[in-house]
Order: sequence, then structure tokens, then C-alpha cells
Amino acid sequence: MSEEELKKTLTAGAIAAEARDYGASLVKPGASAREVCEEVESLIVKRGARPAFPCNFSINEVAAHYTPGISDDVRVPDKAVVKVDVGASVDGYLADTAVSVVVGDDERLRALAESAKEALDAVIAIMAPNVRIYDIGKAIERAIAGRGFRPVKNLTGHTMSRYLLHAGESIPNFADRSTFYRRLRPPVLVAVEPFSTSGRGLVVDAPRAFIYSATGREPKGASEASRSLLDYILKRFNTLPFAMRWLYPEWKESEISRALDELTRLKALVRYPVLVEASGAPVAQFEHTFFVDKDKVIVTTRAER
Repeated sequence: MSEEELKKTLTAGAIAAEARDYGASLVKPGASAREVCEEVESLIVKRGARPAFPCNFSINEVAAHYTPGISDDVRVPDKAVVKVDVGASVDGYLADTAVSVVVGDDERLRALAESAKEALDAVIAIMAPNVRIYDIGKAIERAIAGRGFRPVKNLTGHTMSRYLLHAGESIPNFADRSTFYRRLRPPVLVAVEPFSTSGRGLVVDAPRAFIYSATGREPKGASEASRSLLDYILKRFNTLPFAMRWLYPEWKESEISRALDELTRLKALVRYPVLVEASGAPVAQFEHTFFVDKDKVIVTTRAER
């Protein structure tokens, strides 16, 4: 990574960290997910970046991939664990970070959130050039299990590259033997995101989806309206994830729904269903982005960096 590329990567990290902390400060009983997400996304733009993906605002058993739709919204209940997951892009150089906020006086939820945070702290302590991916997962699982909870086994961290949030390597949240000989070879940018739950430790797809991304495939046979929308998506978001609500009001809600359905069927888009814990148990998440070089590790999304 060149000096200029690193500068953009670090800038994205600083902006994402500020936006994450700002979003967390807005979480309170009765708060609207739409209002919080729009405030977070607006801050990212004001700081000179773009959202790397829609602000995720996932409550209790919802683990990930919830962002308000065009007409869909949720409000924070009196007792909850709320995940605010934020990404920033500076010229395609990315940062991805998340925090869990406990609302109300619930010691079990607080312990759950602390287990995910302690797991991320354990990763910070061992992150190094050429670290085994197995050892990262082991550290996460040990910290979470030590608090009496389970890691979510089918959610993972991920390497990143320019304009690509998932660049090929996954980072499990448990000691996965299949990763025993795999290492993080520098230079590499990686997001590590421990998910902790009191449930089964698995997530499943919910019927709803409000986030999509372009695949780069040609949608053969697509209608003129769908092609027009796809051109707009590619110009605005490249291949990064986007929210349905970001297309409104340039297009009518009915037009958006029809075009997204067609483009998904033709594999020009991929949809990201809302992910919920399989047993309905609450989920907590913390996440940082790490730049791992040959002789150093930088936590790009740590506010005190």
C-alpha cells in the first residue's frame, strides 16, 4: 500500500470511528433507526467521505443487515442491545466498525455486550503480521465463552480492498480448524467483528431485505427502467452496498421495488437479507478495521489512534 493509499485508508477509519461514536450517542429509548442512520450517513458525507454501506441499526435478536427501508422504520425499546455498524469510503479505501449500546438496566444484556467487546480487545492484543486466522477465532471464542455466551459461528470478519468490502478471506468468530494454516499476509486490511449471543450461535435470513449491491454482471433481458436504475446505482455506489431508501425520491417506491427484484433475479444485484439469531436470542457486536503491514499494525477505527 502506497503512502497516499494508506493516508486515505486512515482517513476513512477516523471518519468511520467518529460516525460510529456519534451514532452510539443517539441511541436511547424511542429513538428512530431512520433518524439515527441518516444522521450517521450525513456526518460521513460532511467529513468528505461516503458511506461504505448503509448504516446498520440492529436491535436485540437482529444481528446485522437491518437499515430502514423507504417506508420501514423501527424504534429503540426500553430494554435492548443495539448494534450500530458503520462504514466509510474515501476514494474507495474502506473502514468498517461497529459498537453495541445497551439501553435500560439489564445486567444480562450488559454482560453480553461486554463479552463481544472483550473478544475484540483480545484480538487487538494478538494481531500481528502473519498471525494465524485460527488464533484470531480462538481468542474471540475464548473471550465470549469465558463470559458464558456463544460466538455467532456463521458471521465472520473479512479482508477488504479498494471498493470491495469482502475481499476473499473470512475471519471466523470461533476456533475453526479449517483456518489452522491460513495467515494474514501483510499488507492487508481486515475487519474483525466478534458477535456474541445467549442463543444457539447461528443466524438465519429474515424475509426482508433493504440492502443491495451490484455484482458487475450484465442483466440480459432487463427492462429499460431496470437498466436505467442499474446505471444510476453503478455511478453512485460502484459495487459497494446501498440502501433502497437512497434511491428515493429519484424513483418511485413501486418502480424501485420492481427494478430491484428484476435485477436481483438477473444476478446484476445481490440482496442482503436481515439476519436474525436462530433462537430469537439477543446478539451483541463490536468491530474494528486493522491495517496489518510487515512491521506494524494500525487499528484504523480506534478513536484514540
